[in-house]
Amino acid sequence: MKDPSGNWTAEPPTYDPIIAEDGAVHNLNVYMEIPVPDVVTDSGVDGVNTVFTKKLGVVIGESQLEEFFSQIS
Repeated sequence: MKDPSGNWTAEPPTYDPIIAEDGAVHNLNVYMEIPVPDVVTDSGVDGVNTVFTKKLGVVIGESQLEEFFSQIS
């Protein structure tokens, strides 16, 4: 983090950064870009099953939340 003057508030850590087994050092772009197939339009049983087959889950509209969670129990 930086202070109001733009200077770093702490030195970087002395240890190496965390690197995934596939060599990736970050995956923020994966979370920022939501492909259309990951948006659930059916909040029924098929929509619930989709959550478990997608690597990062799915996107559910606010109006579908109650119905979606009622399917999980």
